[in-house]
Amino acid sequence: MKIETKLLESKTLIDNPIDLNYLINDAADIISLNDVNVKGTIYRKYDEVTFNLTVTLDVVQKCTYTLKPVTYPLTFDTEILFSNDLETYDYVPTDIIDLDEVIFAEILLHKEVNVYHESANPSDFEDPKETHPAFKSLKEKYKD
Repeated sequence: MKIETKLLESKTLIDNPIDLNYLINDAADIISLNDVNVKGTIYRKYDEVTFNLTVTLDVVQKCTYTLKPVTYPLTFDTEILFSNDLETYDYVPTDIIDLDEVIFAEILLHKEVNVYHESANPSDFEDPKETHPAFKSLKEKYKD
């Protein structure tokens, strides 16, 4: 979704579904982003644009162990500031803001780091624990 900043009112309401699946090649653990909806308010004041948004979606992400798909809902609120003020800005303002890329970046920040499929067994992926060779004789000596 492209937003032309010069055409924005001082306050603009937004409630739009967006398709971000064309961006998922940039994230190795995401399979798809479904039913993405962006709702909130856009404020424009001179050369500053502030987005106060609620993003809802279903994330399909690879299981950390098995790489099988795991689907979970994700909802978060975010405030994104486009400004020339170097102390407060998130992004530098441009004539056209590509909201898709900004929302995708926010999803990457808010998604789960690790997800686990119900069939995943962590012990299948761990090396068996063994006593260090230097301590084997002690273990045998003080065995109960």
